[in-house]
Amino acid sequence: MPLTRRAFALGALSTAAAATGALTLPRAALAAPNTAYLMAYFTETPQFLGADYGLHLAVSRDGLNWTPLNQNNPVATPTAGQLGLRDPFVLRKQDGTFVVLATDLKGTNFGLNSQYLHVWDSTTDLTGFTGYRRIRMHTLNTHTWAPTAFWDAARGQYAIVYSANNGQDVLLVNYTSDFRTVSAPQVFFSPGFGILDGDVVVDGATTYLYYKNLANGNLYGARSGTGAPNSFTTYTSGLLQGSGIEAGCRSSR
Repeated sequence: MPLTRRAFALGALSTAAAATGALTLPRAALAAPNTAYLMAYFTETPQFLGADYGLHLAVSRDGLNWTPLNQNNPVATPTAGQLGLRDPFVLRKQDGTFVVLATDLKGTNFGLNSQYLHVWDSTTDLTGFTGYRRIRMHTLNTHTWAPTAFWDAARGQYAIVYSANNGQDVLLVNYTSDFRTVSAPQVFFSPGFGILDGDVVVDGATTYLYYKNLANGNLYGARSGTGAPNSFTTYTSGLLQGSGIEAGCRSSR
């Protein structure tokens, strides 16, 4: 499979919708409801052969072996902004439907800044994507990279966390109820050195945040008892594989 800068897996396609939707899943993935993982990604190689900055999907029963859907062609493509995406993230919302968030960037010119995220809705178990729009996250002259989102039960809203630079590389957060209008941005995590590519997982009463430390290139985990901005404490040692690592990956059924 072509390389991706960031690919998140979020599972649980239902059998009925997957069997009747616009996309066709491998037969093994249709054995029972909520038994398949789904990965959202874009394609890119070091030589840019086969590079495609649309939304791609692949399915897996075990989280290890993946089959691209739609013949590895994009299932949705941005029609506004920079006309391409990176870092797609899929969230199952409280009502069981899905939202897709992605960086507004086509290619590897990371000097281009966008204040927006691409957004799609899916009410058909990720077999169709509607309501395409961009949402403006801030008014800074900086990027809006690698979005992740989670349900903040204490606030009764969703939190959208992303990488930006407010004089230093930090994670910002906006809160939303509908993924159409968002609150003003605020700093979510800034440990005193540059960070990138946050990913958030809520497990019971604990909210976990995984991020890249730009000072040493390692991945770290932080956690919070509330999930509120600026409430996280790093609890792991650094992880480095090979000469570089980034973009922690969330996987759930």
